[in-house]
Amino acid sequence: MKLTVEYGPPILSEVNRMPAATYRSFHGLVHRADSPLFLPIRSLQVLAILEYHEITFIHQDNKQRALLRWIHFRPQDRLDLQAPVQFEGHYYHPQGLELKVRLPAEFERALAQLEEKNPVRPLTPYVSPFPLKK
Repeated sequence: MKLTVEYGPPILSEVNRMPAATYRSFHGLVHRADSPLFLPIRSLQVLAILEYHEITFIHQDNKQRALLRWIHFRPQDRLDLQAPVQFEGHYYHPQGLELKVRLPAEFERALAQLEEKNPVRPLTPYVSPFPLKK
């Protein structure tokens, strides 16, 4: 599926933080999918497009125009793996600004639901038998 999303100059840009667990879920899902993921956030009528280095949020009725994007994730800047990951939030539409408060919690909830549908299969441990030396 090919989708072209337009975004002009942002009306607001700011540095935000994402909880470490949310970042790991997002990054793990995208890595396993090996392609962009589409994550509907039904409570806000928003569709999130998850890619390796950015998340673009579009309204479900107008899929050609970005409401906002979360870009430039910097996990390497943290001192602890449990510390939040900084990123830049760019808002392109007034509706994106309205979503600023509710979106992180709703994104986390939708991400958890997607992860439940696509769980990571645990590896089965295997020990290779070695012949005993005599």
